[in-house]
Amino acid sequence: MAFNHQQYNTQYLLNSKDGGQPINDSAEKYGARIVEADVAEGETYWRVIGVHHLLPRENFGNHHVYLDALDEDGNRLKRPPIWVGWTWEGRRPNEPANPVILDKPDYEAGGNLTMHFGQKVSVWVNGTQPDGQDKSDRVENLHTTHPDEPLPDGTLLNTLGHHSFYVVFQRTRKGKIVTNGVITGRVERGQGRKIRLRQEDNVIAEQTLADDLTFKFENLSFGVYQLEIVDTEVSQDNIKLDAGSKELTVNLAVPPPDDSAIFGEVRNGQGKMLLLVKEGNIITRFPLPESGQFRFENLAGGNYALLVFETNVRQDNIVLDGSNTRRIILTVPVVVEAEKTINHYLLFGPPNSRGRQTNLLLALDYILAFSPTVGFNVAEAKLARQVTIVGEGISQADQQAIEASGSEVETLTGDAYVIEAKLNARVQAGRAFGE
Repeated sequence: MAFNHQQYNTQYLLNSKDGGQPINDSAEKYGARIVEADVAEGETYWRVIGVHHLLPRENFGNHHVYLDALDEDGNRLKRPPIWVGWTWEGRRPNEPANPVILDKPDYEAGGNLTMHFGQKVSVWVNGTQPDGQDKSDRVENLHTTHPDEPLPDGTLLNTLGHHSFYVVFQRTRKGKIVTNGVITGRVERGQGRKIRLRQEDNVIAEQTLADDLTFKFENLSFGVYQLEIVDTEVSQDNIKLDAGSKELTVNLAVPPPDDSAIFGEVRNGQGKMLLLVKEGNIITRFPLPESGQFRFENLAGGNYALLVFETNVRQDNIVLDGSNTRRIILTVPVVVEAEKTINHYLLFGPPNSRGRQTNLLLALDYILAFSPTVGFNVAEAKLARQVTIVGEGISQADQQAIEASGSEVETLTGDAYVIEAKLNARVQAGRAFGE
């Protein structure tokens, strides 16, 4: 199956839990109709919770009705499997419409049937037997006689006679079921706070948390609830009480306070940027003043780090609990520039760099004319006032390191013919460095 049926199941189940009407995106454009079963209050039946017309990239030219049947908790029924009945308008007595068994693997819809051109198909649930008589909603007027639906690039995957639908049933008891459900739990750091139980927009109950931090709400009906800690942003939605989970434990935690601080000094850090990092994310940036002093306040608990940007200076594992403070002293090493003992250095790439030997041969006239120091060592090049990089093999980082040492740097790039022409032009002009 080329579409994610479980994604639609989740959507349909959430909508059903919230009391919404069945989702039918096939009604207006494609004419699919849901006919509700005639059932009494408290009676169990099969309710349609979703009907979907497959998009072109979900369908890929098929002409099927895909089917699923779920239990009250939203799980697929497998043992025994469910059978779906179907027919079409104008069907003759001698034309068979054998019930469809829903027994396929979880990664695809439970079952499917093929729609032929011109048929207007109806589907419903028979039950656990092929000829079962379970009460069930019906979906009618499913057919393939819809126009082509080209994609923006003109690709045709849904065409006249090639349309598919997905129909989901859920076993449901009509009306509200009253039970003795229980929701209990513990709220970390919740002492003295109020915990409130809600259902939709209604407050069901409220308790004040004692020293043991526990709560318990009893005598609850089946349904979906929400818990919230009053005057905080702490909450838990979609707490479902049903026949399979009449007693639920929900643990919550009030976040620790955010009154921690990190302060201190970055020696030799004037003008540099100090980064405060938490769990790999930069929290804030602070340009260091002449004094190098800094202070970060109102910090929540967690594991922090300090980094001096564009250096290797850092402090990791600064652990805060929301109320403590930490004093940190960092030192940026003072870089003493090496004395420039070479006037002009002609730098070639390492032995494996492309064209190095050719470039070296082409530079002989230039070398004889200006007598630069010739070599292949980046550290040695940093001792020169002027550095000419010839060809490939010297990385961007190495070039930046040479420039950072105070050297004036230029590069001669291109193929061998271009480099040869540039070098010869300098010989003719009597100029060893610069354009």
